[in-house]
Amino acid sequence: MKSRLTASRKWLTLALIAAVAGLTLQMASAASPLTAETISRPGRITLKYQGKPLMVYEFAPYAYKAYVKELYTLRGDNVLRDAPHDHLHHHALMYGIKVNGVNFWEETSGSGVQRVARTADPVFGTSPAGLPQAVLVQDLVWVPAADAFLPLTNTPSLLNEIRTLTLTIDEKAGEVALQWRSRFTVGTRTNTVVLTGSNYHGLGMRFLQELDGAAIHISPAGKPDLSNDRQDVTAFPWEAVVFDAPGKPATIAVFGAPGNARGNPRFFAMRTAFPYLAATQGLDQEPLVYRTGDTFELNYLVALYPEIKAAEALSGRASRFISQFK
Repeated sequence: MKSRLTASRKWLTLALIAAVAGLTLQMASAASPLTAETISRPGRITLKYQGKPLMVYEFAPYAYKAYVKELYTLRGDNVLRDAPHDHLHHHALMYGIKVNGVNFWEETSGSGVQRVARTADPVFGTSPAGLPQAVLVQDLVWVPAADAFLPLTNTPSLLNEIRTLTLTIDEKAGEVALQWRSRFTVGTRTNTVVLTGSNYHGLGMRFLQELDGAAIHISPAGKPDLSNDRQDVTAFPWEAVVFDAPGKPATIAVFGAPGNARGNPRFFAMRTAFPYLAATQGLDQEPLVYRTGDTFELNYLVALYPEIKAAEALSGRASRFISQFK
């Protein structure tokens, strides 16, 4: 009898703890200036700040990939462009490479598919610095075209990905910060994956057409020479594009975490025929190879500001981001 009472008390204690924890989470969510809208259409989550859109995450059923469709400054201006007519597979802010020769960047017959297996409800709270924050977690399986319509319960995958998107708002700094963290394991279709790609395959972004003419790439070494159809691929802790647009100045920067394979990102930059920026791992020069049992991550910070930021300020932001991992 005593053991039953003791077990009963333990169960009640755990239940009370869970209830209080749930209540705390609900209260934190209710008090947060960040909210989520998930009913506008299947496969889309819109995160809002004080009632205004801040980020749109798109993962439509039967689409080739999941991606950030829109990202807004605190002034209310989106800077990303989705599926332009010249490159329909350019999806605003997206991640794509080749895995065992299967192309997960382009979207043509035979291209691979990032299938969404699970999407958790966004969780709202605060960062360690006390800033409003939303966390979105999604499980994806990377499959070749032939397996794209098999039931998820037995789909043989090349890669399994847990994608964590953390959106943090710093009003004082005017910053919308999106941390894109992807944790990968080798799938059940193979024992070894070989990651390759073109020099622009990675985490890439395309910008609104109205901003293209105002786009200027900057890096810790200054402005890369992108004249006369030149492209630049250089490793830096960060690279950014500033838009000196009348009434809508903005800066969007990408920072690499020190734990990423090969260290600093190789930033692909181009301006002609349109501005583009991608954080890559140099997969065109040397593949990355992983085997069953390996776990590997990609971790980037994308920061957006409603003003033109100087290189010195962005280098300082890079130092603060990197210091989180020490």
